Amino acid sequence: MEHTHDTDDAKRAIRYLGQAVAQSPFKQTIDRAVMQWMQYRLSRKMPGLPLPELDDMLKGTEMLETNIDQWKAKAVAEGLQIGKLEGKLEGKIEGEARALQHLLSRRFGAIPMDIVARIAAADLEQIEAWFDAAITAPDVASVFTPTRN
Repeated sequence: MEHTHDTDDAKRAIRYLGQAVAQSPFKQTIDRAVMQWMQYRLSRKMPGLPLPELDDMLKGTEMLETNIDQWKAKAVAEGLQIGKLEGKLEGKIEGEARALQHLLSRRFGAIPMDIVARIAAADLEQIEAWFDAAITAPDVASVFTPTRN
């Protein structure tokens, strides 16, 4: 179960384990041990996850199968949200880079390719700093020269 590759494999492993335990003459003892192990493993892999005390292994497998689907859905939703935020930031950086290039070309003419490459590789904070410097800089090179105090 620890080495399953996807949620369907994990659910099959849980189902198989539940069925094997249900058929054992030592069901109660195995139930307790397996559930303690599952709760230990899940609490380590997913801290803060509410894990109720379970008396019956088959009920436990149903609960775990349901939770696996919920965890997968939550992970997908969180991934989509992170992707949206990253996309917005990337779009903002691209927009600021275009604005900086536009300002530079209006003030100083054609922009050298090495400067275009530096702008493309920069983060938002750096692009904003260059934009501010470009407003009052005497030439394009001084926009990209660190100021010395």
